[in-house]
Amino acid sequence: MSTGPTPRPAQDPVGGHVTRAEMLVDAGRPEQALEGIEAALAEHPDDLRLHLTSGWLHLRLQRSADAQRILEQVVAGAPDYGQGHVLLSVALQNRGRLTEARTAVERAVELQPDDAATLVQHADVLTSGRVRRADRALAMDRIGRALELEPENPSRLLGAASIHAKLGERDRARELVRQGLATSPEHEGLLYADAQLAADDGQHSRALVGVLSQNPEHAEAGYVLFLRVWQRLLAPMDTAIAVLAAAALLVAWTMRNSMLGFFVIWAAVLAVVLVVSALRSWSVLRHVPRALVRRSLLDGTWAGRLGTVGLVVAWTAAVLAPVALLVVRDAVAVRWLLVLLALSLLLAGTGSVMLRRTMLRHGRESGYLGASEVGLARAAAMRGGYGKASAARCLLVVLVALVGAASAPGAARPDALPVAALGGVVWVLPLLLCLWQLRGLDAALRGEGAEPAATEGAGRRGRGTVGLVSLTLTTAALGAVGLLAVVHVPVLPNEHDADGRYVATPGSGGSTSCAGSRYTRISCVLRENRERTEQWEDREPVDIPTFDVPTLDLDIPDIEMPDVPDFEAPELEGPDGG
Repeated sequence: MSTGPTPRPAQDPVGGHVTRAEMLVDAGRPEQALEGIEAALAEHPDDLRLHLTSGWLHLRLQRSADAQRILEQVVAGAPDYGQGHVLLSVALQNRGRLTEARTAVERAVELQPDDAATLVQHADVLTSGRVRRADRALAMDRIGRALELEPENPSRLLGAASIHAKLGERDRARELVRQGLATSPEHEGLLYADAQLAADDGQHSRALVGVLSQNPEHAEAGYVLFLRVWQRLLAPMDTAIAVLAAAALLVAWTMRNSMLGFFVIWAAVLAVVLVVSALRSWSVLRHVPRALVRRSLLDGTWAGRLGTVGLVVAWTAAVLAPVALLVVRDAVAVRWLLVLLALSLLLAGTGSVMLRRTMLRHGRESGYLGASEVGLARAAAMRGGYGKASAARCLLVVLVALVGAASAPGAARPDALPVAALGGVVWVLPLLLCLWQLRGLDAALRGEGAEPAATEGAGRRGRGTVGLVSLTLTTAALGAVGLLAVVHVPVLPNEHDADGRYVATPGSGGSTSCAGSRYTRISCVLRENRERTEQWEDREPVDIPTFDVPTLDLDIPDIEMPDVPDFEAPELEGPDGG
């Protein structure tokens, strides 16, 4: 959160500079406003308002380290000026120094307890980091008090909405944003907040495009839309790779005569997954300017071309894989299907790596990942997101691998397991390689002079070292598994070629050693029956002992049955005695 300096009368020369800077910020030109303030400071180097405005502009430009330095000088020169403490609290909060930010804003509340902007900043600090119950209650009280003081101020409504959003109360946040837009429909901050609070991806993208149409230089909206577009371009690639790996697993476990009926069900499931992925991407990309999508996919570099080719190959193979599961039944054809799946996975993995490399390069060229505090923060946020995603995928792949290894002896086509393993590697490895690229980007930004917003302590450095070691070991392990999987792809003829043609018939119910096509199975059963007959004929004769059963001569006397007297039913009297 940031708040501007107090406006001054236009006849005041210094106040005129401040007012002009605020107007330029409202017009979306904070850089030009900072240039004007710096020029004014050359004429009035000791003016408190100019220094305060300079700190505020540095905050608007997301240069929190410079803002903190300037505002600390302001507070030192004017310790009883509440606005300086408020802005210093914002700078400290942006740099992760929450304890100091809370101290600064509490001092501001003491100096100006009825200032709405100060109350909102106090609530914002209270809800940053780990929120305690008492801090949450106090923050709600501060927001309520601020809205009582300035119920129609769009900046206060925006600040209150952001706090409710942080606490998970998105419906209340939307209500406050819509209330602010009712009075200030062109307020840039409210429009951006409305976009961020959109219910689905399509509405979010459409709202971001609306914000950029009003102010094409809105850096945050541009960056979020940039990420949204690349997310919807990369997600179908990952989905296609997962479908190809699943197809290899289906071949491994169900390519036998008694289980071919399951292919219809699983092919339908894979088709639904592809359709859902395509619809989710379309819901975003149809609202985005086509020039941005074309620039992302039709990049003129070799990396961009490889990425586009990999995406096309991955989706073509993923669409054809369910169809192949339904129609391919010849054992040799199944082996070549596995080879084609492996080739598609290799091309898709290469394309996935190249697309992510192109994404980072475009982010650098567009200024979203520049050599600044903001660029470092964005790169760190991307690294954290990719780290969590890669860890989740590694865990899932390891679980599937353990289950597969435990039941591998019962697989119908074990030669498909290397292809499935290759699919797991290709699904995870591009994320790890992107983490390496982000580490290189971080080092490059620091080399260009960018400083992190928060001070890195020993704990953070220790976690970074552990993360680097884990990343190195995981990348090496996946690379080794991928190489082994490629070596064991069934390119050459193997024992499964003799299975002939798989047919959808139930098991014979006899020997479980007979499998393959109908004729192969019948020959196997006849051979086993003939072997059993020969073993029965060659058996040694068995002597069956005989037993003499004695006869018993018993004289059983006749038994006379006594006469049974006749049974007469008694007469029943009615209720009237009749």
